[in-house]
Order: sequence, then C-alpha cells, then structure tokens
Amino acid sequence: MEPNKKGLLQAFNRFLKEPMPKGVNWPNALGSCLLALVVVQVITGILLSLYYSPNADVAHDSVRFIEQQVVFGSLIRGIHYFSASAMMVVIFLHLARTFFSGAYKPPRQWTWIFGVALLLVVVGFAFTGYLLPWDMKAYFATKVGLNIAGMTPIVGDSLKRILQGGSELGMLTLSRFFALHVVVLPLSLVLLIALHITYIRMHGPTPLGRGGEPGQVSGTFFPQQLFRDSVVAAGVIGLIFVLALKFGAPLEAPADPNDTSYIPRPDWYFYGAFQLLKLFEGRFEVVGAIVLPGLFLAVMVLLPFLDRSPGRSLKDRPAVASIGAIALLSIVILTAVGAYTGEKQKESLTSDRSVVDVEGEIEETFVVDPAIGKQLYDGLKCAECHALASEGVNNPPGLEFSGNKYRQSWLVAYLQQPHRVRWQGKNRRPVARMPNFDLTDREALNLSVYLLELRRDNKFPEPEFDWAEADSEMVDSGKELTVDYGCMGCHRIGDEGQNVAPELSHAGSKLREAYLFSIVQEPDKVVPGTSMKNFQLEVEDIEDIVAYLRLLE
Repeated sequence: MEPNKKGLLQAFNRFLKEPMPKGVNWPNALGSCLLALVVVQVITGILLSLYYSPNADVAHDSVRFIEQQVVFGSLIRGIHYFSASAMMVVIFLHLARTFFSGAYKPPRQWTWIFGVALLLVVVGFAFTGYLLPWDMKAYFATKVGLNIAGMTPIVGDSLKRILQGGSELGMLTLSRFFALHVVVLPLSLVLLIALHITYIRMHGPTPLGRGGEPGQVSGTFFPQQLFRDSVVAAGVIGLIFVLALKFGAPLEAPADPNDTSYIPRPDWYFYGAFQLLKLFEGRFEVVGAIVLPGLFLAVMVLLPFLDRSPGRSLKDRPAVASIGAIALLSIVILTAVGAYTGEKQKESLTSDRSVVDVEGEIEETFVVDPAIGKQLYDGLKCAECHALASEGVNNPPGLEFSGNKYRQSWLVAYLQQPHRVRWQGKNRRPVARMPNFDLTDREALNLSVYLLELRRDNKFPEPEFDWAEADSEMVDSGKELTVDYGCMGCHRIGDEGQNVAPELSHAGSKLREAYLFSIVQEPDKVVPGTSMKNFQLEVEDIEDIVAYLRLLE
C-alpha cells in the first residue's frame, strides 16, 4: 500500500475510533447536523445558480422559470429555502448547548469564537439570499436592512453605499449580494468550518452537564455517536424535504420600488431584530438597531475571557447562566411577538383590500388578495400553457407583463368566459383555446389581481402625453394612419380587415395605452420574433394611432 493511502486510512481509522467522553449524547449531534445542512445548501445552491440570473430585469423571471419549468426546480428551491431556516435553528441550538455546557471555556475558547463567527456568516447568507428572488418582500425587507446598516456610527453611510453599489437599491445591489452569497460567504464558511473542526479535534467534544474536564470515556465515535449524528441529520433533512414538497418556497410579485403601500416583513429569523427596532423609535432607534445587537455580539465573542470561573456546571456560574437564560428568553419572546404582530398586521392589511368597483364594471364588494390568485393560478395549472415568455406567435401567450398589457375589467370578463383571441393564419383559429373553469366573480377578480402584478415597467414606460387630452383631430389622424400603413391587412377592426393577427375591434377596453404605444413603436422589442412590421413612426404619429385605438371599446 502506498504511504499516502496508508496514512489517510490510519487517520480515518483514528477518527472513527476517537474516544467519546462520558455524557456526550444526542445534543452533541447538532454540530454534525449543521454540517449536513451546509452540504445540502451547497448542492441545492449550485443547482439553482445554473438557471438564476442576477439581473434586476430578469431575476424574478428566472426564479419563476425555476419554479415552473425546471424539472424538480420548485422542490430544489423549497429545500434550499427551508434548509436555510433549519440552519438558523440548529446553529442557535448548537451555540445554546455550548454555552450551557460551559464548552466556551479554555482551552476551547477559539472553538467558541469560530462558532460565533459561523453564526454571523449564516446570518449573512440569510440576509443576502432573500434579496435574490427580487420580489416585493426581498426588495423592501432588504431596503430596511440596508437602512439599519446605514445607522452604524462613523462608517454607516459608507457601509450602506458599498453594499448598495451606489445611493439607491438596484441592479448593482443585486449583483453584489449575489457575489457575496455565492463567492465571499461560501469561502468564509469553508474556512471557519475547517478551523472550527480542527479545534474540536484538538480538544474533543464537551459533554452536557459535567463539571470540570471530562475524565471518563463512554465509547468511541463509531458506532455510537455516528449513529446519533446520522439519525438527527437524516431526521432534519427529511423534515425539510416534506416541507419543501408540501409548501415550497414563497415568491411574491416582482419588486416595484414605486409601491409605497407595501409593508416590508423579513423572514422569521429576523423578526426579533425588527421587533427590537419598534422598542426604540426616533433618535433612540440606533440603540435597537446597532448598540444592543453590537453589545450582544461583543459579549458572545469575549465570553471565554469574561467568565474566568474554572467550573463548567451551571451551579458553578449562576450569574453567567442567569444572564444567558435571560438573553435566550428575550430572543425567543421578541421573535414570537414579531411573528404575532406581523400576522395581525397582515390580517389588517388583507381586510382593508376590499374592492367596490373595478373600472366601473364589478360592483360586488369582497376581499381581493393576489396570494389567493396565485393559489388559483397554481391550482388550475395555468403555467403548463402560459409559462413561456411572450415571443413571436406563441400560443397561448406568455403572461410576464400582464399588468402592463391588460385592463382589469377585460381580464376578469375573459377569465370567466374565455374565447379565442388569436389566429394561426388567415381566418384560421388555433385548435387550442383556454378552457372555461367556471370561475366565480371572486375567483376571477383574485386571479386578475395576481396576473396584474406581473409587470415589466422598464419595458413599457408611460408616455408623457396625457391621453385624456387626445382630441378628435388626433383620433381621425390615427384612424387614417392605420389605413395608410395597412394595419388591417392583418388586424380586423369592426367589419373591415383580415383575421390574421389579434382583432382590434375592442382594443381600448382590453389593452393599456403604454402597451399599445410600445408595440406600435418597437414591435420586436415587446414580442421578440413577431411578424408585425416596425414602420419607424414618429412619436406624434404613434400617439395618434393609440388615441384612435383606445376609443375602440
């Protein structure tokens, strides 16, 4: 046998036969469980990165593509999401076990310090990770987090600008968070895990509830402790798989910086920090945002040097144990209160989202919620037909910019009574058509609200012209232009024109002005590969055409 292989085999054999101090038991399996979760995160993260695009214009679409089109994409993303939460829980329990067993005391002080550093890296993963979907929650919760970073004395403004990549949260912020999430933090994690494990191997594990240094041996790592480690890790990963399969990872509407009505809420592991902010308002906000968390972190790092009592049992250090218990209880209470107030706030907002009238056509009053619409969208399997982006003469069309394209009154009516709106050739309807799901007013309205949240505002900028000021002269000019440029060679308007492209007889009640303007101005930019010709029209001519089309109801 080669010397290198023999050396590795001997090292592995020593690892398996490492003696375990008496008292090492199930709680000591948390460290191995955390390591298993790191492996799960790395594997699922790599798989997700194959399809994710860290570009603010398409980030949300890439996540939706993963959810709807990639084989097992929704499951992989769900595992990544719930595994992140599990990491927070396990590392919190692991540090709590280490604290109450006194395992932070010399000679294990550096093992503890590296563990605290690992906690910070895991929090960093959580903070940078939930911006990546680029949905409403990601955008506004990150904005709050960056504002908190900006409160840091002396370096706050510089720190915020570095993280944001400028004065505003946008494209550069997303790319920087992605780089931190997939490069900087993983490298830091690997280094800290290596150092942490090295020091554990140097000084051995610490049993729970023992005073002084352990002197008795109860067995070896294999098979007793390896069995416990495997059971705990397999149980946690199994639970994550079930949660991912049943619930999946959440995805809200695409980020809209102009929506000032959105109330940001973080993921559950930041509830405590957000609740702490509410206790200190105004000029004292920095206390809850920076001072107390900073003080807590400093005490954790310096704990091995502050607690110099020789004993490790709780009775030997009542003051430190009491302070630790109070801190632990405070974190749990703040998190629970944050979760409770968050749900109450959500219920209050939901109860306020009532609709009395939708563009003058729906008069029944009831609660409208895009989340319910999303459930309908998934339950009716709409993505099986509409998941692909709008391109060429795809049938049925993509819905990625429904909110920029459709008027709600038309959309609600269409959802309740679907009909063919496209042609495959002259006077030849496509074979496929959307089925009638017999939606109620409530269901159709909730589904429409969800679809209208799918927007690409950068692709459909609102023209500066006020359409309410369009006069009859503009309308007449627009009508003449549609004739002059042969629009009715493909489109039908009333009794005139051809059945090749979508009918425009009711364009005004169906399509929004910004969409009409954009597709007349640059058809191929709106729908890549479309057969619609770009006539290179002047802006004034396009405005006239839109002024005419918007009156066709």
